[in-house]
Formats: sequence, structure tokens, C-alpha cells
Amino acid sequence: MWKYVRIVLPILFAYVVLVIPNILLKYIMPLTWRYRMIRASVQIIFPFLHIQVEIKHREYLTTKEPYLIISNHHGMVDPFLMIYLMKHPVRFISKKEVRQFPIFGDATSSIDALFIDRTNVRSQVKAFQVMKASMLKKDTRWVIYPEGTRNRQWSQPMMPFKPGSFKHAMETKTAILPMVAYGFHRPLNKDIQMRRYPVQIDFLPPITPEMYEGKSTQEVATMIQAQMQARSDELIIRDQLLIQPFLKKR
Repeated sequence: MWKYVRIVLPILFAYVVLVIPNILLKYIMPLTWRYRMIRASVQIIFPFLHIQVEIKHREYLTTKEPYLIISNHHGMVDPFLMIYLMKHPVRFISKKEVRQFPIFGDATSSIDALFIDRTNVRSQVKAFQVMKASMLKKDTRWVIYPEGTRNRQWSQPMMPFKPGSFKHAMETKTAILPMVAYGFHRPLNKDIQMRRYPVQIDFLPPITPEMYEGKSTQEVATMIQAQMQARSDELIIRDQLLIQPFLKKR
């Protein structure tokens, strides 16, 4: 319970001071300004999560290259790990239910996330048209979790990637940047108690248009999933070493 209590005040502070102004100024201030505000709120909260982040290939944290970032997905707050990591704006496509989450829905909406109704084909088409137009303009980076939903089997394997996740990147010849994360499912899990929570992040080499030319979306999904799964397996093995100093004795 204490792990939740200790973050309530910083969350409320960040929401009032940074998120609410973002919502009110959504149609006035540019995305770069609003993203900076949300990132500042995330950086206020994260120290209270007691996470210890280990990042490989840090050069991708500051790039403005308009990648489609593909990541595995373990928890509801994964997008905020992405915001914490990325200096320049990223945008998300998420299911409409996320928009209803207190605080989290407002925060992602204020940085132009798109929310789709999975039971409404028109909603999905409209959202992906917006994303595709943005990719054509190369104006920002997008984040998709191709498993389609949270994978609650933290020990893996990843769930099958949805081929449609890659369609618009391939049509607009956008480079795809795979990111593998492990350990971020623990800080808000009531059943896991540790002094600190190791989180590993690694970026794989980008998949360029030349590398997926002539391939189907299914072939690309299978190829990228295999690469990410192999790297994830390595992170899980290393995780067993990282957590040992922080395990609480019962």
C-alpha cells in the first residue's frame, strides 16, 4: 500500500500544475511546448516510483528522426516510460478506454494522442489516416504497441504482433525503431515489493525502408517480433542479476 501512498501527492501536484494547463492550452500552444510540460510532470513523479533505469543505445533518446517506435507492452503506464525517456515529442495511438482513465487519459490527450474505438472501423480508419498524414510530413514520431494489449505474462513470450501496426510506416517509407523494455511492470504492482525496481531499456537497430521493401506487413511483423523477442530474452536473464540487491527479505 505504501508504494501507492508515496506517489499520490506528486501525481496530484503534477496534474494540477502541469497537466491541467496543458489541457486548457491544447489548441493554443504547440505540441513541443505541451510535450515538455507533460514530460516535466512525468519527471516529477518517477523518482517516487523508485525505479533504476538501465538504457542501452542512448543516442535514440534525443534524436528527432521521425521513426515509428515499436515497443512491447506490459502495463497501463508504459506510455509514460516512453515520455520519460524521449526528449522530443512522441504521439500515441491507444484504445478509447485509456482516455477515460483519471489523469493518464488527460495527460496523453493533451499531447495529441489518438484514441480509437476497436468496435468502430470508422474510428480506426480516421485515426490511422491522421497518423499516416503525420508520417508523410515527417513532423513527429509515433509509438505503437503491436501486441495490441498489455501482456500480463511478464516472463514472456510476447504476444503475436498485429501486422496492421506496420502498414502506414511501410506505406510512407518511415523507418521503424524497435524498443524492448523489461521491469516497468513492477513499480505499481501491489504484489511486488522491492527497495528499488530495475528497468531495462534497449533500442534495436532501425528497420529502414530498404530493409522492408517488397515484404508484406505480416513478414515485417514476424521479423521484428523475432528480433525483439531475442533481445527481451536476454534482458530477462540479466534482470535476475539486477533484482537481487533490492529484494526485500520476508
